[in-house]
Amino acid sequence: MSRIPIVTLCGFLGSGKTTLLRRWRRDEALSDAALIVHDLSEFGLDAELLSGDSPTPEAGHLNERVAALHGNHAREKLHTSVGQTLADIAKIDPAPPLVLCESTGAARPWPLIAALIQNDQFYLRHFIVTVDALNLHRDFSDGQTILGDSNTSEDAALDHAAKVLAEQIAFATIIILTKTDTVPQSVLQAQVATLQKIQPQAAVGLSAHAGLLLPQLDATPAPKISVLKRRADQLNLTLSASTLEDVNASVLRDPRPFHPQRLFDICQSKLGTGLYRTKGFLWLASRPAHVLLWQQSGSQIALELTGFWKAEIVHNRDGKLLDEEVEHLKEKLKSEHPIFGDRHNELTLIGLTAAREAFVSALEEARCTDDEIEAWQRREEFPDPWPQTLRKIN
Repeated sequence: MSRIPIVTLCGFLGSGKTTLLRRWRRDEALSDAALIVHDLSEFGLDAELLSGDSPTPEAGHLNERVAALHGNHAREKLHTSVGQTLADIAKIDPAPPLVLCESTGAARPWPLIAALIQNDQFYLRHFIVTVDALNLHRDFSDGQTILGDSNTSEDAALDHAAKVLAEQIAFATIIILTKTDTVPQSVLQAQVATLQKIQPQAAVGLSAHAGLLLPQLDATPAPKISVLKRRADQLNLTLSASTLEDVNASVLRDPRPFHPQRLFDICQSKLGTGLYRTKGFLWLASRPAHVLLWQQSGSQIALELTGFWKAEIVHNRDGKLLDEEVEHLKEKLKSEHPIFGDRHNELTLIGLTAAREAFVSALEEARCTDDEIEAWQRREEFPDPWPQTLRKIN
């Protein structure tokens, strides 16, 4: 009874794991929980988002109850890095009530489970797999492709993703269908029925806008590790790599703004099915004040306004800053880009090599040219087809 429970969120790329965790972390009962985040990218964006106001932890280390295991720590070093992190968490006083673990969407489930149960001071309470309802509807025939009841797609990238989803679902003790507000109720019912066929032992929960809370899962029993180990043996997964071998990540970093129209156009024509996920921060020439969190999964793209660039705040256009606050910002901006200040783009792209490299090339073409940057400096307007209204989600 003194062992610390681990709640693990697995699920394919872009299925809503980080969104759920960000919501759960706002609950007071979970404020002292430890957090393990592993990310295929060297960037470690999810750890940054989940750290809140605390500094983002260094890769492979625990900082203020948050461990960022990205890059090699999510791949070759997963077992060792998780073991060291659990040992560090066990030393925390007072002990955390539980550990929340978010896996990379390219994780193989059994190596992850094996890493998390290596320390006897902890036990696996839930192995949750998130499934994106809209992507399940658009790309996987509401789960029939994963079940094997429909004809194989002619799209090799989607076939590959279906196999990954099937493997993750096979180990689920709880399946959470996310973004359920994006599909009709009849479709949702068909999806639940199919998921229950794929994994009849798992409970299925529904979540719109991260509305499913962790305490609602308390009635679901903890998984039996012997059953999961037997499943891994049956599927020949006990010696598998920690992440999918043919899915990798690259990072695009550049201070120049994106041209809003060209960025929109390449998303319409260059977004291949083999690019499973892009995420990160960017800025548009038409919206120089906004720090935009970009998240793409499959055919879905979300832009979230997460704050304002210091380079814009320093102008104090609304007159709310004191003179000393303005001077402090100016001092901090001295070390930033001479034209763009702290504005920059930093995007992680995850997927199959050909699709990933093709979209990186397209993104490079969508950045503003020198002439367009001069036009931006003259405060000329840029065509902007991206949504202009904001929706606030509590």
